[in-house]
Amino acid sequence: MLGRLALVLATLALAAPARAERFGFAWAGRIENDGAPLVQADPDDDARRAAINAMRAYDPVLARRFVLVALDDEDEQVRLTAARIAARGRITQAVPQLTAWLASPDRALRRVAAESLGVIAEPTSLAFLVRALGDVEPEVRLAAVVALGKLGAAGDRSVVVPLLSRVADDKSEVRQAALEALRGIGDRRAVVAVVTAFTDPNLEVRKAAVVTAGRLGDPAAIPALTRLLDEPQVELRNLAIGALGALGAGEAVTPLIGFLQRGGDGAAPAAFALGEIAAAATSDDVRAAAVGALVGGLVDPGARTYLVEGLRRAGAAAVPGLVDCVAGRRPGDPATAVALLGEQGDARATPVLIAELDRRRLPIAGVVAALAKTGDPRALVPVLALASNGDPAIRRVAMVAVEPLLGQDRRAADVLVERLGDPEEDLQILACRYLAQLGARSAAPAIAALAGAPRGPGLRRAAIEALGVLGDPATSPVLLAGLADPDPVLARAAADALTYLGDPSLAARLGELAGHPGPTQAYVVRAWGAALRDRPDRRARATLLELASTGPTPVALAAIAAIAASGDPAAAPGLVELLTDATPDRQAAAAAALGELALDTAPPAVAKALVLALGSRDDRIAGAAARAAARLPIDGGDEALRGVAARGGWAARTNAIAALATRGGDAAVADLTTSLGHRDALARGNAAWALGRRAASAALPDATIAALVATARDPSPWVRAHAARALRARPTPAATAALAQLASDDPDPGVRAAAVAAPVAAPPADQWRIFDVVEPEDDRPVRGEPYLVLLGAQGPAWATYTDLRGVIWAEHLPAEVAAPRPAAAAAEL
Repeated sequence: MLGRLALVLATLALAAPARAERFGFAWAGRIENDGAPLVQADPDDDARRAAINAMRAYDPVLARRFVLVALDDEDEQVRLTAARIAARGRITQAVPQLTAWLASPDRALRRVAAESLGVIAEPTSLAFLVRALGDVEPEVRLAAVVALGKLGAAGDRSVVVPLLSRVADDKSEVRQAALEALRGIGDRRAVVAVVTAFTDPNLEVRKAAVVTAGRLGDPAAIPALTRLLDEPQVELRNLAIGALGALGAGEAVTPLIGFLQRGGDGAAPAAFALGEIAAAATSDDVRAAAVGALVGGLVDPGARTYLVEGLRRAGAAAVPGLVDCVAGRRPGDPATAVALLGEQGDARATPVLIAELDRRRLPIAGVVAALAKTGDPRALVPVLALASNGDPAIRRVAMVAVEPLLGQDRRAADVLVERLGDPEEDLQILACRYLAQLGARSAAPAIAALAGAPRGPGLRRAAIEALGVLGDPATSPVLLAGLADPDPVLARAAADALTYLGDPSLAARLGELAGHPGPTQAYVVRAWGAALRDRPDRRARATLLELASTGPTPVALAAIAAIAASGDPAAAPGLVELLTDATPDRQAAAAAALGELALDTAPPAVAKALVLALGSRDDRIAGAAARAAARLPIDGGDEALRGVAARGGWAARTNAIAALATRGGDAAVADLTTSLGHRDALARGNAAWALGRRAASAALPDATIAALVATARDPSPWVRAHAARALRARPTPAATAALAQLASDDPDPGVRAAAVAAPVAAPPADQWRIFDVVEPEDDRPVRGEPYLVLLGAQGPAWATYTDLRGVIWAEHLPAEVAAPRPAAAAAEL
């Protein structure tokens, strides 16, 4: 049986999510109908133009065959539109046609080809793009420069030398683009050409060159940049100051301090640059001079805004100077110094901040807040002492500050128990929360005394929630009494606390209460499900199935989740009936519950119902069925999962792709390889993860390895990390080379780690979760909206929807489960 602490009952205050894109989710055959003029060589140009424009509405994976045909269309408008769709969908099969266009006499074709190849970023196009750098048309050269810059930014440093030739192009737009491309690559071989461009006749080119010099990180540019400090053109001079800061040019500290002290246009850029130099300095003298100038300047209120930003850029390097200012050993503004120390959260500031509490020279709230940010255990006792201050405002500041200092330090428990009797209700609420955080079960009786009338509803709710976290069975009578509270918010809190408690001995009493209709019935049923977890019960099964069939929707959904929690195989026929005949919300819940039951094999009726559900046009139902089918070996399921992975809606597709890690036979490898090119990051990441699982036990085809190598350049770090782990599972020469590049050049530390770490076994799926998703402004449930859940650091994504209660639940998950995110967050993975 799963332990009580396996539950994470979270209330997620999230903005209303954007709906997931559902490219290609249409009636069967629609894309074939829309694309027919392209493949049937319709003589009507307008018909073919309409057909290729229609492909914009489909997922590029589905539209690919029509797009590839359209690239050879006789109508230029059709060809150009096809190229743009191919670029948007990163359709690598289009690269041969597009590279051929680079030799076309048609300028528009050459330009669009270069632009599209830059977006697709396929290494095989490099040589063709390099040749395009010599094109007679500036706009083609410009597109080629931008495309090569994208290849270089993705890790191919061989583009640097060709790009250097365009720094001397006869068109300023091309020269500027070349410098910007070199900036994105960051290869120091460019520094000589970049410095030479400081004297370019075009101001925009000179500005691009100066910024690029700062980004390359080569100190060889420092002397030329220092000479630009005398530049009369203000914008160019200030960019040079910024570049010196980016390079950490310690030798420029003295002239930069001069700009700072003189004020004027150069003061703010100089402050920012001094902060960056201080942060990078290896010399104590350089660091002290830069920080000293910034801290000392704080005495001037008019300069304080940009000086503060400079000190922020200095980061931890500024802490000693700020500490000296607070201690009175250095001029400046102590109040600003305290605020900056609070932002840094550096424990080196703890002694001087504690001393300031005794001096009382500065507002106590700022000092206590700064101590809280340090997270330093040394600050806990002084701050706790203020929690007993006679001034309610000081007590409040101290109690707020306690939270980040608390940890598991039991020294706080006695003081916090005293605060349970504070005359200020908000401080009593904080005390309840902190005692729960400490796991101070000895405080449970005192907290229980606050859970009933006549206390305010906010305090009662905090007390009830704390009792749930503390998990003391002796307080269950208080929580059971709370179920009958006329305030539905408090009754729900009591039910949720009992869910945390998960006490099997309460199952009979909760079952009795669950049969009473009312506004809190669904919450009682949820608590009953926790008490029944992994404990099938015949009578409970009958009652829960009846509630699932005839109860109000919230009660029915809670009952279905409770059946899943019990793991009762005998409930399968009842769930099949719901999946077949119930309303869509109950169907989706029943499909999910079937996947959670302890079924060694799926009976024919279960298999048939899930296969039918996989074909549902309701993505909630198909998505839940795809996740369930991954756990149950069912006749006909493999073929259905492959079809859903290729053509299903958002959740169904995402979950089916993950299911192909172990299902679908050898044919699934081709499907997963295709999914690596999907528009949706969830599809690409799950496909890479699934191929990694397959690679652990069998070799992958060369074409799949090549596709994984390409996916290792994906815009999403999450996808790249999965591709890296898949490549490590089968380290062919191509895979090894790609991993070496990822390990050394990838900007994301997680991807670099994945490129060198040995594959690990999948973590056990032995945890359970219930998430309540609410609107942040008023706690309204977010109903029927798409969300993604990342199943561990090395696991796939689970695509799901909040149910009509605003709930996401599952019984068998790995321990490292992130909180759900709106489906649109896939773009940020």
